[in-house]
Amino acid sequence: MSENDNEKLTGRSRKYFLYMIFILMLVQILDSYATVFPGAIPSTIAESFLSDKPQDVQNAIIAFATGAVSIGMYFLFFSHYLSDKLGRKKMLSITVFGMALAALGMFFSLNFVMYMIFVFFLSFFFSSDIWLIYINEEVKPNKRAYYSNIILMAGLLGPIIMVISRFIFIKETGSFWQGMTFFPMIIGFPLCVVIYFSLKETKRYQMMKEKGTIESRSFKEDIVSIFKTESRKPYTFLLLIVFLRGISGIYIGLFEKYISDVGILTQGQVTIVFLLVIFAVIIAYAINGFLADRIGRKPLLYLWSFIAPISVLIWVFGAHSTENAFFIVLFGYSLTHISTWGAIGIIRLLTLEMLPTDRRGTGIGFRSLVGGIGGTIGLMLSGVVILLVGLGTTFIIFVMGHFIVIPIAYLFLKETKGVELSEIK
Repeated sequence: MSENDNEKLTGRSRKYFLYMIFILMLVQILDSYATVFPGAIPSTIAESFLSDKPQDVQNAIIAFATGAVSIGMYFLFFSHYLSDKLGRKKMLSITVFGMALAALGMFFSLNFVMYMIFVFFLSFFFSSDIWLIYINEEVKPNKRAYYSNIILMAGLLGPIIMVISRFIFIKETGSFWQGMTFFPMIIGFPLCVVIYFSLKETKRYQMMKEKGTIESRSFKEDIVSIFKTESRKPYTFLLLIVFLRGISGIYIGLFEKYISDVGILTQGQVTIVFLLVIFAVIIAYAINGFLADRIGRKPLLYLWSFIAPISVLIWVFGAHSTENAFFIVLFGYSLTHISTWGAIGIIRLLTLEMLPTDRRGTGIGFRSLVGGIGGTIGLMLSGVVILLVGLGTTFIIFVMGHFIVIPIAYLFLKETKGVELSEIK
């Protein structure tokens, strides 16, 4: 069925399409804020709850705890799975509500364990790809990367708001880290209601439901079915790539703690770094948005995987420069975010373009589960390595896994540029 036929079938108007884009932008703003703000305050959390322990012990505890709560990301699988069963709209609303509720719990946390429990709950819902499924099931094949990255660029307002919040609440003279939870609460609770009552279900999901194929499968059959597609081999190797990236990800979550431990940059300078790297990420989204539909997904994945280890080397060593630490860290950490979010965007596109509509949410959720398992293993292992070699050397050891992604992608992934989603089998 053609795109025009789809539009006639479901009666989408341009006005509704623009409204849907706006709502999905708000979702991504909230999602990106919720994803990054716990990683912007580990030093203040350590100061509040772990100040009686040495720095390396603090770092090891935070790494172990972060590894433990990363198990919460396993539940992303179920939210994506349920998006196939219950619909994209219902699960989009639920994930937004969950982020707001988790932030409320973090605000009232009285100790480190209680705080990490609610970070665990938050990880059920942030970094969800349901919004991505939504937009890609509504647009033409040659516009998927374009509209996806338009929404991602709008979502950068989330980290910008996080940085503004950090300027307000995190200071050298004293911090009120609880203020960092205000934004997701203020936005999340009303937005979940708006989504539920004003958005329509996606066109392709409606068409799939009419066929009734998914209701006839059990949970076990749903899981097995994602490995019974034409793309089962490249999808399996994509899962391996996601697993390797998950293992290496400690350098993102504990960057702020490392910079604070080195002690050359002030908290104000760290906050400025967080602000400026947000604008650097626009480069990644712009490159993906303009080139992914032209040259393909795979060349960009090579690029981002190559840049990541180099960028970490720059800021790990640059943080010790007595004269130029700020500028070196800013440059290196900007490259880190460009490579990280650029690769995430490409992997998201590759995943949804390999899977048929009735298995898309399940397959994307399974990818999140594999990435979460990799993250848990990486953080648990890094907790031990930190005690042996320190935080900076641990970053360098783990980030080298990105180089392995390049040959795997070259040999085993297939190019999905221009694939028509309704024709995937």
